[in-house]
Amino acid sequence: MEKLISRSEVKNEDKWQLESIYKNIDEFNVDLDKFQKELVKLTELEPNFLKSSKNFKDYFMQDEIVSRLLEKLTIYASCKNDEDKTNSTYQELEGIVTNLYSEYSEKTSKIIPKILQEEKSLITSYLTKEEELKPYKYFFDTIFEKKEHTLSEEVEKVIAMYSPVLGSSGNISSYLTNADLNFGIIKDEQNKEVELSESNYSNYIKSDNREVRKSAFKKLYEAYESVKNTLTATYTTTVNNNSITAKIRNYNSSIEMFLSQRKIPTILYDNLIKVVHNNLSVLYDYYSLKKKVLNLDEYHLYDSYVAMLKDSNKLYSYDDAKNLIINALSIYGDEYKSILEKAFNEGWIDKYPNKGKRSGAYSTGVYDTHPYILLNYTNTYNDVSTLAHELGHSIHSYFTMKNNPYITANYPIFLAEIASTTNELLLSHYMYEHSNSKEEKLTILNEKLDLFKATIFRQTMFAEFEQKAHQYVDSKNVLTCDYLCNLYYELNKEYFGDNVVVDDEIKYEWLRIPHFYTSFYVYQYATSLSIACYVAQNIINKEPGFTEKYLKFLSSGGTNYPLEVLKIIDIDLTDTKIFESAIAEFSKTLEDFKKLYFDK
Repeated sequence: MEKLISRSEVKNEDKWQLESIYKNIDEFNVDLDKFQKELVKLTELEPNFLKSSKNFKDYFMQDEIVSRLLEKLTIYASCKNDEDKTNSTYQELEGIVTNLYSEYSEKTSKIIPKILQEEKSLITSYLTKEEELKPYKYFFDTIFEKKEHTLSEEVEKVIAMYSPVLGSSGNISSYLTNADLNFGIIKDEQNKEVELSESNYSNYIKSDNREVRKSAFKKLYEAYESVKNTLTATYTTTVNNNSITAKIRNYNSSIEMFLSQRKIPTILYDNLIKVVHNNLSVLYDYYSLKKKVLNLDEYHLYDSYVAMLKDSNKLYSYDDAKNLIINALSIYGDEYKSILEKAFNEGWIDKYPNKGKRSGAYSTGVYDTHPYILLNYTNTYNDVSTLAHELGHSIHSYFTMKNNPYITANYPIFLAEIASTTNELLLSHYMYEHSNSKEEKLTILNEKLDLFKATIFRQTMFAEFEQKAHQYVDSKNVLTCDYLCNLYYELNKEYFGDNVVVDDEIKYEWLRIPHFYTSFYVYQYATSLSIACYVAQNIINKEPGFTEKYLKFLSSGGTNYPLEVLKIIDIDLTDTKIFESAIAEFSKTLEDFKKLYFDK
């Protein structure tokens, strides 16, 4: 029986090199002590921080020292914990850091309320007088934008103290699904028993053997059904927390609370869902094509991830992926290529699955580290695309941190998925252009279709689920397991259409989606792919000056509101055109696939 290796068995060259942050826990503890001392200094500056421009500057310069230490401690603890969720040493380390955040939040909770008691003109005068504070303009603009939603010092302090508890549901869910939940045993294509996990499920659900993918599908959701009430409790805690917080902060709804902080109008969210609903017939056409190509009497949900084409099951070694990605993304120019090579050669990437490792993939990093990428690479084309995606995040972070002071070195979440998704499209284009046969070209078109299906349509379905769940609670209703499971099931029926058998087990899928604990995030995958289509086409077509604009966009960081930053690359996202054009690209790709596939 094939088993995952332990973390200690992973080769050093296959691990990210966290030693560049801290060589060991002893070094971590040195900064832990330093953090406590610097936090005391910060607290001592608080009583007089508004009395002069110098005091104001001194406070925020000290706050930067404390914040950077905290971020550095956090990334180390978090990454070490994600290497092996069963390791109690690193569980404790992450717990320590969580408590530090609580302590820091408590010690600084009075600052924003005190600033908002003053006229904005006073703060503006301080920024004008103190050169070091000039980069803080956008930061304070966003603070004053939230003035009517900021509470008294006492209430803000209480909220800060409770924040680790109120935000713990995502961690609880992660421990349950990654460390404690047993998914059981299935038989693979060779009829050998294998241990099912979240990491290898993606392989078995794509199996050519229908019984294997059906077995994996049913076994996975059988496990989730067994903990459905526990995971309902964790998610409803998140939704209830959002709803209560929105009310006490004087927002009209949970979604408004999350979107308005970056001046994203809620109509944008509604428009995305509306455009997708108006074009579901294109998605139904895709499923009908897939059913025909796979020669299925019935198309079930466990058929959704199997490749339409035999060649798309080709395996790619990690070195293959590295070479493909470097070649595909060299279109950006020499500077981008050199950063890619740093990522591959300087310990940014943790490559393969191991026992207890967090599932999925992500990019992380802070101002005083280079970016880090967690993968669970299993040699599929999807893994190649995922690596290109996460490198997009990492290099976006690299650019913004290199070109901005600390206070503006983080790009807003709304823009976070553009660089990553553009990389996926450029990889797809490169692979298509360098294919040597009809079969290879069909494979690439198929992968592009899957990207659009997963990112625009599926993520919009997730976004609609989140919206409806929050609206239900905002309207003073009580979320239950049955309500959420039925809601999710009905959405699947709508998005898959009448020509697909919507298996009953799918109603438990929402239980395994970690992004639901980062509320109102997933819609940005769909908006980002829509924007990325525009970006990729301009880069591929070598529009004069566009690549330079794009690299400027990647370097912009948190210098302005997202919709303003998008103007750097000539995008106005206040209407539906960009969403409609992205779906038109999906439709065109579908027609190209049909034409090539059925051309004898």
